[in-house]
Formats: sequence, C-alpha cells, structure tokens
Amino acid sequence: MTRILYLSMSREEYSPNYFPFLRSYLEQVKSPDTTIDLRGTRVGLIDSYRFFETLDWISILDSVLDAEQQGYDAVAIGNILDPALREARSMVDIPVLGLGETSMLTSCMMGATFSLVGVNPWFGGRFEENVAKYGLRNRLSSIECMGLTPHELDACFSDEDGRARAIESFTTAARASLDKGAEVVVPAGGRLTAFLNAVGIREVDGAPLLDGTVSLVAATEAAVRIRRQSGSFVSRRRLYARAPQASIARAGAQYADDYNLPALRRLADAPTED
Repeated sequence: MTRILYLSMSREEYSPNYFPFLRSYLEQVKSPDTTIDLRGTRVGLIDSYRFFETLDWISILDSVLDAEQQGYDAVAIGNILDPALREARSMVDIPVLGLGETSMLTSCMMGATFSLVGVNPWFGGRFEENVAKYGLRNRLSSIECMGLTPHELDACFSDEDGRARAIESFTTAARASLDKGAEVVVPAGGRLTAFLNAVGIREVDGAPLLDGTVSLVAATEAAVRIRRQSGSFVSRRRLYARAPQASIARAGAQYADDYNLPALRRLADAPTED
C-alpha cells in the first residue's frame, strides 16, 4: 500500500470547480494500491505575485514535514512553479516531487523539444528560472500564455461561453509554440491540465499535450518503489544536505513557534542523535 500527499497551492473554497475535478481525476489515474490525499494551503488565494506565493511556502513545508511524520510514503507538489520543492527535499527522507520538474523531464522523453503554455504572463519569468535550474534551456522552444487569471480559468469549467474562449486561447498559444519548433506542449499548471482533461483536449495539430497530473502521480509512485528497493531516494551530498538534528533542535523550535509550524516543532522536539 502506498500513501501520497498531493499538495495544491490554492484552497478548495477558492477553487469550486478545480478541486472536485482534481480529486476525482487523481482517483482515476492512481494505482489500485495507492491512496492519495489532496490538501491545499492555509491561504492560497492563487495570486499571481511572487511575494504572496512565497508566503504560501510555509504551509507547503509544514505539510511536507507532517506527511513524513504521519507515515506518508511521498509528497507530490501539484503546482507548476514547484514551490518550496528543493527546501522540502532537504528536510525529509520520503520522495518529494514537483509538477513542473516532473512535467518537463517527462516531456523530454516524448519529444526532442517542448513548450510551456501558461495561464497568464506573470508566470513567464519564473518558468524561465526553473527551466534554467533544471538544465533544460536547449530543449525549450518557447513559453506562451493564454491571458487569463487562475480564477477566470476556474470559472471556465462550468461556464460554457468562458469554456469556449479558454479553449480558443489555449489552442492559439499552443499553435504559436508549434510554429517555434515545439514537439510536445506542456500545459503549465495543474488547473490548466485539469481543464483540458475536463473538456477532452489531448493534442493540438498532432502534438501531444503532456498530462502533468498523471505524470506526477506515476513518477511519485515510481519514486516510492525506488526508495523501498534501494533504501533512499534523495542525495544528501550537496544541494539537498539535511540539517543535523542538533541544529534543528536548537533553531527549529523558535522557527516553529514564530511561524506557526507544528510539524517543525515535532521535528525539533525529536531525540537528538548528533
């Protein structure tokens, strides 16, 4: 049996269409012996601005720590920007995978080049940062945007006129990326991926649309199997070096109290071995 915590960067009350669809879709694509629990952030107003996004990292990080403490086998961060992904990996031994990194790496197995089609232009710069971070600049053909906000896209699930406009906007952006050499189109966002699945769009002019949700679930399940077989998943050599328990005990307790991180408090209170 495998238990996965799937984290979203929004809250269910702000996503009346997206969350119900995502929850049902996760049930469809997971393996029979996998249980997936979906959790949002404490605030998660799906704001387009970097400052507020970073504040939501606090609940992401606490949820990751809590997941390991509660016996989950892995965490999937279902946001295309991979919020707090590296930071989370440095603190837990269970696999933590992100939608952005997983989608891009998967697309490289599907074609020589890929494009990212996002919901709005505010994410473009952060997409560029992550592409460079993952060493995939030479595989990226272009970054395109639809010109919608996440809130507007959420409404398109149930609004027929809005749905048609969103489909047209996405198709136009995807074709622009194909003209620039993309072989695979990556819908850049969990909400966008869910919308395209809901309306049954899987390709544009012969180019496949990568399904980031099923890719993330499959990769997370595979990571659990790798850890069970090999005994570990994440390297502790450099990038994901973990703080010694003694350091966590000294500093973690204060951070836990000041930032309201109950899972970090439990970690800080754990017996010190070093």
